[in-house]
Amino acid sequence: MLDFKNKIVVITGGGSGIGKAASLAFARQGASVHIIEVNNENAKETVTEIEKKNGKAVAHICDVSDQQQVAKTFSGIGPIDILVNNAGISHIGKADTTSENDFEKIFNINVKGMYNVFGCRTNWCCG
Repeated sequence: MLDFKNKIVVITGGGSGIGKAASLAFARQGASVHIIEVNNENAKETVTEIEKKNGKAVAHICDVSDQQQVAKTFSGIGPIDILVNNAGISHIGKADTTSENDFEKIFNINVKGMYNVFGCRTNWCCG
């Protein structure tokens, strides 16, 4: 069993799926979990679930594809020990039938969002 007591863990997409599982796991190990999530209901539900088990969690509503939202959100968290850059969406379909809007949304979240969060633009890890 790992001990993450007093560690600050940030998980993008932390309100559902793999991100939620990671949020719950880190909280069980004593981390203070910051859930970065675009869906307010999912974020609050995950925080409530963590708090019911005496864990520590904070929800931050943020669209990772929006550089300004990411910078503002991360600047309010402070030093981060662990980042789980998990936010992403999937798309089922053929490339030749995927609409421009769908492609842009996928790209903005899955690629631009990773770039925004990783620190290239927010400096969360470098000050």
